Amino acid sequence: MDQSPLPPPTVSASSASIQTEEHKTYNVGTLKYTLKGLTVLFLWLLWGDFAYSFFESVLGRFIPLYLREVHASNSLIGIMTGSFAGVVNILFLPNISQWSDNYRSRWGRRIPFLYVVTPLVVGSLVAVGFAPEIAEWSYNAIFRHLTPSLALSTLILILLCTFVVSFHFFNMVLVNAYNWLLRDVVPQEVMARFLSWFRIIGSISGALFLWLVFPYILSHRREICAGVGLFYLVVFLIMCHNVKEGEYPEPEPVDQRPGILKSFAIYFRECLRIPFYRNFFITYVLSLLGTSCAGAFTMLFTSETLGLNMDDMGAIFAWGSVISALAYFPLGWVCDKVSPLHVSFAAIVGQLIAALSYYFFVTGKSSFYIASIIFTVPGVAWGLGSQAMAMELFPEEKFGQFSSGLNVFGCGALIFGNYLIGQYMDFVHSDYRMVYLWSAALATLSLFPMMLVYRGWKQHGGPHNYVAPLP
Repeated sequence: MDQSPLPPPTVSASSASIQTEEHKTYNVGTLKYTLKGLTVLFLWLLWGDFAYSFFESVLGRFIPLYLREVHASNSLIGIMTGSFAGVVNILFLPNISQWSDNYRSRWGRRIPFLYVVTPLVVGSLVAVGFAPEIAEWSYNAIFRHLTPSLALSTLILILLCTFVVSFHFFNMVLVNAYNWLLRDVVPQEVMARFLSWFRIIGSISGALFLWLVFPYILSHRREICAGVGLFYLVVFLIMCHNVKEGEYPEPEPVDQRPGILKSFAIYFRECLRIPFYRNFFITYVLSLLGTSCAGAFTMLFTSETLGLNMDDMGAIFAWGSVISALAYFPLGWVCDKVSPLHVSFAAIVGQLIAALSYYFFVTGKSSFYIASIIFTVPGVAWGLGSQAMAMELFPEEKFGQFSSGLNVFGCGALIFGNYLIGQYMDFVHSDYRMVYLWSAALATLSLFPMMLVYRGWKQHGGPHNYVAPLP
């Protein structure tokens, strides 16, 4: 990959570039890339992201539709599509993030985690796809004789819960370790543009999934879960083999590390001590509640309220992915040239306008199609802007810890948010159009802490002289 360690003592995780007379060199930590080496790195990381985006689309699209097919309640749909992920993130991510920061091996501190969890998360998805068959076999062989009152449908839901929790746990480790790997191997000076390409590839992958796979996700769930899982497993492991990490400073001595409970206390105290970061976490959480919690019920709004069939939904969502792919690169350029904070603030305003437009004006296939095309951009802007904002704002010394804090606090909020939106949908008698009022209210609330984040950013140096505060 044309990358090699620099001579010590260069061990800082910050990115820099050196202009020589012959060519430009890009440095990150102890890694050094020529333009060719950087291009090869990007190709491997983007190829892995393509496979991952295709893979992750299966569970997100399948679970709400399948649960509705087996007559699950709105509250259960909300819990299973988000709350389980929140539980495993809160319980395990704080210590896993610190473990990864301090881990050292010949393969680095991130890639070993990816090697271990990738087969496990694939196995969990395959189990989700075969849950009805596993439940039927278990019911006939065991439970029908031991607990005759247990219905087969109940057993299916129990197994789905078990496999989904397993998926969320291993996927939590995988997603976060992958994100930390990006910070460790991608030079900061090209980070925003890389993230834009990252999102473009994800959008292309999502579009292909929606066009080629989504219409068959219920009728061919076993084949899709097994086939996509195998594809992802092979591609992602090959990527891990070809991406190399640099050298890191020695971690703390083992006898100086705090215990598990003390680690939790230190983790939350440091993440929340500085108001600047605290406001960023609040903004992120409110936006997450307004979009992720609503996701399952916007799918049901499309299928049940508007009456669109699977082919129509697949085509419309796929075109949204195409628009996303076209929007990411110019937005990445704006993040680099202006700032991700300006992009993120504008995105929140756009999401508020989008939610109100869906509520008042979308009444059928044509209006939904138009709105989906127009209001893809605010979602794209927030996804890219918030990720680039985290890369810029969080201190390099504790990036893994603060970056994982977005997931810990976000998933903690989703535990309650997914339950509350399920109750809200029951309260409005499954009028799925009302989900857009939920999104509009939370977008409005998130504007206020975002203003405080912007003010804090200016106080700590702004676009040219920013210095990340440390707790």
